[in-house]
Amino acid sequence: MTKIITAALLLCSIIPQMAACQNSGDAISNINLQLQQGKTTITKILSSDSLMNLHSLTAFREVIKANAKAEKIKIVTEKEPGTRITVNGMVVNKKGEPQKNVLIYFYHTSDKGWYSDTGVHILMNSGDFNHARLFGYLKTNEQGEFTFETIRPSGYPKSDFAGHIHLQFWNKDMRTLHGPGELQFDEDPRMTPARRARSQADGYLISKNSGTAESMVYVYKIIVE
Repeated sequence: MTKIITAALLLCSIIPQMAACQNSGDAISNINLQLQQGKTTITKILSSDSLMNLHSLTAFREVIKANAKAEKIKIVTEKEPGTRITVNGMVVNKKGEPQKNVLIYFYHTSDKGWYSDTGVHILMNSGDFNHARLFGYLKTNEQGEFTFETIRPSGYPKSDFAGHIHLQFWNKDMRTLHGPGELQFDEDPRMTPARRARSQADGYLISKNSGTAESMVYVYKIIVE
């Protein structure tokens, strides 16, 4: 709780008109107001060191979700360990038609394979899905495209799972759309032939880096229904 209050107080000093912040609830309310008024961005919020301790809170995540739009976002701080990657995607239906205004939720582990700062998995209600530290919400544009910047996640320690990014999709009416549950990476050292075959059987998408070794770019074509 001390860390959350500290983050809230730091927030007051870095975002205009937040001097009245007293606790995490106030901080989150003010983040929402600033986003609604266009005075800050989801990238600035999610890539702020001082706000990282708010990421596991449901109210904070709901604010990010409610203010998601079609824009490129960054979800990691400059201090986050790991190789920087850019994920470019296009969402289409079974006919290949671009799907605009699709809300996308994504989350993943850190460079050491952890969802939280203190352990591999989050042992609380809904666990990793609702509380993973590295997460984001965005929407597809008119061409069904989206882009976000993060680090390439690692697989869980003491397992053979390859690194992956979890996904969930909703249409403009907030109906859940069915699509691939994970994005994976061809260069992952755990991407053995057996793991690749299993991932493909599960409907996961695997992409090769089309950028550089220091700044990787992965492109995915996502079919939803």
